[in-house]
Amino acid sequence: MKNKILFFISCGLLSTLPYNSTAQEKPAEETTRQIQQIAADIPTHPEEAAQQFHELLKGKNKKNVSLLVAVGNAYLAHNSLKEAQTYADKALKTEPRSAEACVLAGDIALARKKVGEACGYYEQAILFDADCNEAYYKYARAYIGVNPSLSVEMLTKLKARHPEQADVDRELGNVYYQSGNYAKAKSAYETFMQRGTPGVQDYERYAMLLYLNKNYAQSLQTARKGLGTDAHNHLLLRLQMYDLYETGACKEGLEAADTFFNSPAENDYVYLDYLYHGRLLQAEQQTEQALECFEKALQADPRHEHPEIAKEVSAVQEKLQHYPEAIRLYELYMNHKQGQKEISDLFLLGRLYYMAAGNTCTEESEKATYLKKADEIFAQVSQKAPDNYLGYFWRARTNAMADPESTEGRAKPYYEAALALLEKKADASQSLLIECESYLGYYYFLQKDYAQSQVYWKKILELDPENATARQALQGL
Repeated sequence: MKNKILFFISCGLLSTLPYNSTAQEKPAEETTRQIQQIAADIPTHPEEAAQQFHELLKGKNKKNVSLLVAVGNAYLAHNSLKEAQTYADKALKTEPRSAEACVLAGDIALARKKVGEACGYYEQAILFDADCNEAYYKYARAYIGVNPSLSVEMLTKLKARHPEQADVDRELGNVYYQSGNYAKAKSAYETFMQRGTPGVQDYERYAMLLYLNKNYAQSLQTARKGLGTDAHNHLLLRLQMYDLYETGACKEGLEAADTFFNSPAENDYVYLDYLYHGRLLQAEQQTEQALECFEKALQADPRHEHPEIAKEVSAVQEKLQHYPEAIRLYELYMNHKQGQKEISDLFLLGRLYYMAAGNTCTEESEKATYLKKADEIFAQVSQKAPDNYLGYFWRARTNAMADPESTEGRAKPYYEAALALLEKKADASQSLLIECESYLGYYYFLQKDYAQSQVYWKKILELDPENATARQALQGL
């Protein structure tokens, strides 16, 4: 889940890469400046701008494809799609095999969210000019969220044609990243970082990919290189904090957290930021401050889209023996967990109720409530996994706590069921077997069924010949 939030943190950075333009003849610098000046009037004086463009394209310029495309791009930049389409059509009519005109037509189709049509034009551009790099990149980007395999295929073609262009590896990395293939994304971006000329955004992306691949030390190194260029970069400061925690440098991580949370982008924080800050504080035994951060993490996710936050904070509260709060948070996690709840989730919740009941701070009235709830949950576990001893075993412990003198024998059927399953396991824990057999041996002793009691004490001695309790019990019998 954390990968998901990091994706949204950085996905806005992934669509701004430069690309090499096609080798088409471009308008002169003075003409380009003139087009930009006219274009500035499009939003406020559209008729005047149209007239000026008309004047510009008179005479010998009437069939100048590059000028027609430049004017079309000016309209497209101002989202005037109808006018942009007019100039794209004029350019294609003048030169049907013009790669730059096809690219413009594709850009207009893409602006209208017609991905297939847009990529059709980009393919035509490549057909007419195999070195129209712009078309390769735009095709690849258009298909990232639709069919990323086509994006990869197109970029692979460009790489085969121009292996010297490191930017292709960077673009491949972005395609793999956005399709969730972080391993391939890291590999492609690593190639770019070695061969290309990385900027701050490249350090951001590569550090992110290394983090997502759990290469925390390398991610930290990359983040720090980027911070050497832009010391206040919010994303790199974030990753530095995360990586320091993951590499165990928690004291240094707290210093990085102070820098991060005091950075200019003070409102741009997500739940994972507070969660990591809390982890760092917890690791440095600053428990109260850690709990405050964990609470902020929960508040930063009001719709509980990331229920794993509650699960993690529940574990912290459990370690502190704050069992009522640990239970509340774990139930919050279970209530908002997407998909089918796993048996392990049920089991861990039941164990929390059991531990709450056994806590010395728990009132007797509360103890009975906790034990009843634990018993109900462990019953569900045994129903869902009848061939697993855990549900029976912990139900036995729960009922043994509710009947501490074993006079009612409430735990008996569950210890018997657990023992029957444990004895079938070649690698069964000796301590668990002995716990089951000790209870049953003592239960039958209380019932004055001494022969049956001896059976269980002897079983214990087979497992542990020096077991003092079993030896003493047999001597008494």
